[in-house]
Amino acid sequence: MYEVVLINGKDYPVRFGMNSLRMFCKDTGRSLADLDKLGEGISLDDACYLILNGIKDGSRVSGQECSLTVDDVADMLDEDFEALNKVLEIFSTQFSAKFDTEGNDKATKKVAKAKK
Repeated sequence: MYEVVLINGKDYPVRFGMNSLRMFCKDTGRSLADLDKLGEGISLDDACYLILNGIKDGSRVSGQECSLTVDDVADMLDEDFEALNKVLEIFSTQFSAKFDTEGNDKATKKVAKAKK
């Protein structure tokens, strides 16, 4: 599932699944453990990479081409800085849904049952 965000008059599909998070970690040298701390003073560089990888994965899932670079994303934000908030809100919503405590409890219970 992806959401569409309007940036500078153009629609971009955005998705924050495991693939986009994997690409973000690869681009920034962060680990999976670092992802839950992103809201605490995210750098502008990290924000641009996060947006880029959300758009790349959204494009992949929607069957669209994406040739954007991190520089392109920074330029897009120069023209439409509010897009940063739009995409980070989507990240927050999708990230929270993926790593919801209730979901993790269910997974933990399944693993515990399998070990018995």
